[in-house]
Amino acid sequence: MAGFEEFKKRFEELYNNALSRLPELQGWNKTYQIILEDDGKFYVSIKNGRLEVAEGEHPSPIATLQATSEVLSQILSGELDAMKAFMMRKIKITGNVLDTINLKKLIDAGLGKE
Repeated sequence: MAGFEEFKKRFEELYNNALSRLPELQGWNKTYQIILEDDGKFYVSIKNGRLEVAEGEHPSPIATLQATSEVLSQILSGELDAMKAFMMRKIKITGNVLDTINLKKLIDAGLGKE
């Protein structure tokens, strides 16, 4: 089971890989709260072209995603498509559900999927 540090490192890798494929990342001002059903909370914030992944709760995330560590690991490795995970109810989303498509775009671009 992956822990916070592993997820942080993976999001940083995906973000750095996605920068050249998604130039619009530079203009994003978005924060996504992640709740791991089995391992705590952290958030992913993209603002002014910089990524921050931090433990805890963000006061005003654009959306909250809830899943197990295993499901999130599978999504971040490309083993499981985020949309399929949502449709299979392996991931729950509250808040601006439509904006989570942007997070999926970042992950896909970071994985080299277009």
